[in-house]
Amino acid sequence: MAEELERARKALRELSKTLKSLSTDPPPNEVHKLRTTTRRVEAIVSVLSQLEGKESRRLLKSIEPVRKAAGGVREMDVLIVNARKLARQSTGDSLTRLPGDSVGRLRDDSVARLVEQLQIARQHNAVELRRAIGRRRDSARENLKQYIRLVRAESVRAKRSASANGSAANDGIHAAAINVHRELGEWLPLNAENIHAFRLKVKALRYILQLSADANPRLGDALGNVQRRVGDWHDWHQLQEIAREILNQKRDGVLLARINQTTAQRFSQALAAANALRGKYLNMPVAHGV
Repeated sequence: MAEELERARKALRELSKTLKSLSTDPPPNEVHKLRTTTRRVEAIVSVLSQLEGKESRRLLKSIEPVRKAAGGVREMDVLIVNARKLARQSTGDSLTRLPGDSVGRLRDDSVARLVEQLQIARQHNAVELRRAIGRRRDSARENLKQYIRLVRAESVRAKRSASANGSAANDGIHAAAINVHRELGEWLPLNAENIHAFRLKVKALRYILQLSADANPRLGDALGNVQRRVGDWHDWHQLQEIAREILNQKRDGVLLARINQTTAQRFSQALAAANALRGKYLNMPVAHGV
């Protein structure tokens, strides 16, 4: 059990260091790291909440606003990259020619106007992130330090214990993994309405299993693949929604058609990966010897 708790403590320390070194106007790579580490810590703290419920709630409350604000910036960063990918596609790409499109060439101003609006949204979200960091950085780091002490103390108790099975933290990790694994296995048929929520559960299970020394590595890889596939589709879906609001069908029809086709392709890939996960792994134990 001490090994699992040490992994949890490492993740907590990583978030504390990320918050400490974060610049006031972080570039995309720093925003991505902040969002990822915060998500992981939220999953870990939820699993270990039995250590000290009050401390867990305080920590989660202090980092949630930062994670949400980072998510808004990260989303725009990804959407800008995706929009620019379409502009860089060669004329031989499968997305270049569409039914009813004899030329298949994007208007340069279509992409430019879309990217401009995304950049404006990014700037607005970056202001919100700076505010969240300014308000929450110190309290979040202090709460992280206190929680790290709790995890360290539990780790010491686990090392001294004659039986690791007697650890409340170990029981919590195992029970959380079993519960989320069961939820995923009992999920309703996947569609565009519920697959993103499915992804969030997949991500939570993946983070929980990263704490366990005996987790099935093939399951971990499959969860990571689904997380990426569904996340990619969700990003394109968000771009699709934004593009429909700010672009004109007559003037920007080629760009809108390409976004629609790419979104449909990504959904097909995401659905296939998620269903493969359910069929192959979600009726299996989460650990090797279980």
